[in-house]
Amino acid sequence: MSQSHKMLIGGQWLDSDKTIAVTNKYNGDVIGSVPHASEADVQKAVQAAQAGFEQAVALPAHHRSRILAITSRLIYQERNTLAGLIAREAGKVWKYAMGEVKRAVETFQFAAEEAKRIHGETVPMDASPNGENKFGYFIRVPVGVIAAISPFNFPLNLVAHKVAPAIAAGNSVVLKPASATPLTAVKLAELLLKAGLPDGVLNVIFGPGSTTGRALITQPDIAMVTFTGSPPVGSFIMQHGGLKKYTMELGSNSAVIVCDDADIDRAIPACVTGSYANSGQVCISVQRIYVHESIFQAFTSQFINETKKLVVGDPVVPECDVGPMISESEAIRVEKWVNDALDAGATLLFGGRRDGCIYYPTVLTDVKPDMQVVKDEVFGPVVSIIPVSSFDEALE
Repeated sequence: MSQSHKMLIGGQWLDSDKTIAVTNKYNGDVIGSVPHASEADVQKAVQAAQAGFEQAVALPAHHRSRILAITSRLIYQERNTLAGLIAREAGKVWKYAMGEVKRAVETFQFAAEEAKRIHGETVPMDASPNGENKFGYFIRVPVGVIAAISPFNFPLNLVAHKVAPAIAAGNSVVLKPASATPLTAVKLAELLLKAGLPDGVLNVIFGPGSTTGRALITQPDIAMVTFTGSPPVGSFIMQHGGLKKYTMELGSNSAVIVCDDADIDRAIPACVTGSYANSGQVCISVQRIYVHESIFQAFTSQFINETKKLVVGDPVVPECDVGPMISESEAIRVEKWVNDALDAGATLLFGGRRDGCIYYPTVLTDVKPDMQVVKDEVFGPVVSIIPVSSFDEALE
């Protein structure tokens, strides 16, 4: 059943002229919609956050801690609802969706504890004769209005990683979640308000990075931008955002080295999970496995056998291991990268096929360093297994 949602600005849930449809990534059904924020909406959200910052600064540490602790408990109480939202709008299989929810419970609890421990230090000054019998000190103060831009692959916990610490430190936030997965953020905002968060401390707007995101990061009253996403977008934000503080969590191209004395029975399950969890759409997803040539055949054979056991399908089914990718266009991109590698001489050991948004777990070998599946971040369920003669060769 599809439900229309609204933006949260200054404690009010507001509409906009345009909307963004949110789909079930497995079957394509529309499961909800959110407003497409205009530039005026962005400005209004930042203004509301400025007023919210006055409220946040006035909250004593124990009050901020209590709000975050209550939110942690509410997330746990709503764990099935939240996991279901994540499974449908992100395509993340149930067990990983529930794992994300449990991690968000911890994240808010950690933030609740840290809210009481934000303090400065005293500094003895007697390293210089002029500083005898003197000391200096510093205190930590909130930064201000934080622009938080979160990705689709962890629609709850990467929002939590930005929002919870910001509130703990006494800041206000304008959150722009990924357009593909905004519903989980709406639910989290509802829980924070229920926990007693003052109006304007958290504001939630929606829209593409190219329009809404750009309007947000260029607002002069934004004191800091926290962003998780691709390196090119991170670079764009820092080039165009102006004199602000930034935290960036960007892409990766993660490698694993399996030496000749490795415990294969432990290494293989870890590598399979690391390669295919969330359909490979994780910034630390295993993409390249360098295996010592003396155990290459044994490792590869067992890796493929374990990969064959993975259940691919509807992410809400508890037994499912691999669900759809975030969009068919992303699955098509991964398909092209694999086909380009095969055309250039790579060998397909398993998988290599697509069904709509689903790209099946894939194993390649005979790859070359200049292939996209090796040199760039695949961000999909594709792994290359590469033989090496030594640890030093693998490292090189």
